[in-house]
Amino acid sequence: MSMELRRARRRQMLIFMLVFAAIVILMGRLYYWQVVRAAGLALRANQEHVQSLVLNAPRGIIYDAQGHILATNVVRDDVYIEPIQFSIDFQGSYQSDLTTLVQSLHSVLPSVSESQLYKEFGLSLQTLRIAIGITEQQSQRLQSMQLPDIFLEPRVWRTYPDGSLAAQVLGYVSPDNNQGYYGIEGQYNTLLAGKPGSFTSETDLYGNPLVVGSSAEQQPVSGANLTLTINSTIQYMIQQGLVKTIKQLGAQGGSVVVLNARTGAVVAMVGAPTFDPNQYSAYANQTGCLGSESVYFNPVLYCAYEPGSTMKAVTMSAALNQGLITPDTSFYDPGYINFSDAPTVYNWADAAYGTETMTQVLEHSANVGAAYVAHNILGPSRYYPYVAKFGFGQLTGINDGPEATGFYRIPGSPGWTMSDLTRQAFGQSIEASLLQVAMVYQTIANGGVMMQPYLVSSINNNGKVSITHPQIERRVISTKAAQALTGMLEMVAEKGLGQPTQVPGYTVAVKTGTATTQGISANQTEASVAGFIPASNPQFVILVKIDRPQATIYGGSAAGPLWQTIGQQLMWYYHVPPDAVS
Repeated sequence: MSMELRRARRRQMLIFMLVFAAIVILMGRLYYWQVVRAAGLALRANQEHVQSLVLNAPRGIIYDAQGHILATNVVRDDVYIEPIQFSIDFQGSYQSDLTTLVQSLHSVLPSVSESQLYKEFGLSLQTLRIAIGITEQQSQRLQSMQLPDIFLEPRVWRTYPDGSLAAQVLGYVSPDNNQGYYGIEGQYNTLLAGKPGSFTSETDLYGNPLVVGSSAEQQPVSGANLTLTINSTIQYMIQQGLVKTIKQLGAQGGSVVVLNARTGAVVAMVGAPTFDPNQYSAYANQTGCLGSESVYFNPVLYCAYEPGSTMKAVTMSAALNQGLITPDTSFYDPGYINFSDAPTVYNWADAAYGTETMTQVLEHSANVGAAYVAHNILGPSRYYPYVAKFGFGQLTGINDGPEATGFYRIPGSPGWTMSDLTRQAFGQSIEASLLQVAMVYQTIANGGVMMQPYLVSSINNNGKVSITHPQIERRVISTKAAQALTGMLEMVAEKGLGQPTQVPGYTVAVKTGTATTQGISANQTEASVAGFIPASNPQFVILVKIDRPQATIYGGSAAGPLWQTIGQQLMWYYHVPPDAVS
């Protein structure tokens, strides 16, 4: 065989091997795409002509006790532009058209500046949203103008018809994810949001559903409707009165809670400063609770404070219930009291009252008398069980967002001394939420029985209705002790520091509180009044707290007048017959 023939055969073999290798590679690739990747490719091919849409569920409506709508839904448009069109179309001689378009948009959407519009038109290569939730009038104007490459997309928005009314009770909803935050909206978000549905269908090349194509639809499940115990009329009157009082006193803020004395239902729950949930983002940097917490928090539940002399009702309750004192038990008050195991306690302004009864201790709001009862009559073993029974240091379980448990030291805990006992007796060295203190007076008003406080009276989950019935939490003191203490608290309103709370024609039982905070000057107080009306047949518990008032710093003079106004409005509104003997 010639050399030339052998070279030819080697070339043929090389070509054959190359062809064979190519065939093997091709078959491998075919196997990879048609077998290994078959499922994934089939899915992608199917996705190209199958469209799946999420069907949003209507969020549940929130009503007040009278059926007035507190939170509902509206459909509003977002505004979008397609800037890539402008970068192509509006060059050179077309710049005047862009200017006209920008000016037209700005005239309808004044919150979007012209400079911002020019920037967005020129920089982005994708569709941009330039405004959200515009008004119905703005939508109509834009539709009538028929501006090029501008389109509107409808979206469901949460709206609160009464603006800031009960905002800290309700919370708010973010339109971006339909998620509720704070208050009822946050706590009951899962129920209120419902379940979204879906619609899946085959489409043509342009994304339009095929009439003859297959489709599947799962209907959304609407959110549950909630009815609250709040009375909007009372809530509004109190909110207006609180804002006015804060302004008159030069105070930093305040809060009020009104409870049904028999059931524990919340009639009103008000805090100031507050916010408008329709424009919640505008309040992101604002604070409440003396500037230490977000304005979104409900101060009645979240903002713990030293209750001051309103706590003396707990001290007297413990001693009365154990038969250790009567309203007429007396002792001598020189204006101070010395202890061998605790610092000396003084009355406010070092006032000395001489011989006084336990009733007069409350009338005078004497720290010395309260410390004497706690230290010399009760002692730790007989005092602290009642602090716990009244719910201090515990959640109330009202289920309206973040809630403070408060704090107090007990024997055996780090740092506790007998000084804690003597000071806690008159509301210092202990922190509590406004609702916790209000529940003390609800217990006394209800004959010694504490009810479970509640804010949601019923839930209608697509026809399945659940109703909240009043529920007894526990008996704290005897009916006899509660009646004796009620009589003592009546004297506070008739003869003592609670006189500004008197409501003509009605008996009231109250206790004032003027609390100072350790490390802060004595004229920076938490002024409060807690009590119930009518005293002879309690219907409502009212607690008013004013934060750091300046015009007058005392509980009776700062919080008393608003307490009296609220009490009178409640009696008129609910047509409660007068009970005072003329």
